[in-house]
Amino acid sequence: MTALVTERILVPGKNDIKQLFIIFFDDTRQKDNLDVLVQQICQNFENAAVVAVCHYPAQANKPDSWEGKLLQHQALSEAELGQMVAQSSEQYLAYINGKQQEYGLPVQATALIGVGYAASVVLELTKAEQVPAGRIITFGGRFVQLPESLSIEQTIHLLHADEDEKVNFHFARDTHLHIDQIQGDATVDIANKTKNSLDPVLSKRMIERLLTCVPLRYWQEAEGSEYELRETGPEDDDTIH
Repeated sequence: MTALVTERILVPGKNDIKQLFIIFFDDTRQKDNLDVLVQQICQNFENAAVVAVCHYPAQANKPDSWEGKLLQHQALSEAELGQMVAQSSEQYLAYINGKQQEYGLPVQATALIGVGYAASVVLELTKAEQVPAGRIITFGGRFVQLPESLSIEQTIHLLHADEDEKVNFHFARDTHLHIDQIQGDATVDIANKTKNSLDPVLSKRMIERLLTCVPLRYWQEAEGSEYELRETGPEDDDTIH
């Protein structure tokens, strides 16, 4: 079971809302870095509403269950992560749809951010036939199972610390290469000598990606039906020193 608790909502002055950022996280110890992330979003997207949601395990009376481990900040096995995703995805999607309706914003004006294991739930939502958001950003996340295909109507930004203790950074690298192979749209950034995937250096990199990365679908529209897929493999600037 999952309880999604809205921790904070920030809206621009005069309620002139043009973009929606929804942040899902599962570790309350991330408060300081979460504050930095929210502040950076508000500074760079003045017309954005920002919603931070904590994923609390509603039934954590079994210490060895994924709920119990999540509450105790322990690492989840692949099977436990799969259970978390399977039992949480519909609730995440309902929450997202509810906020989009509340603010009257479409999918393409929405950015979903997942932190830690919550990022895996967010990633799995990208497999849906109708995408939940135009931008998907994950800090320290991974797919439970790599997708067979992804809609080009979404751009995924993978951010990861190279010393992340819960999800190895190679998942971000492998996921990016796989998305490239199935002609999806994604970027990857790995922070060197960093243990926390929500480190401010990575949240800063997220802002840079959002401000400078033109979604692949726009290039395709500009070039017409005949196009060459741009290179999205690892580049020199994919690693943050």
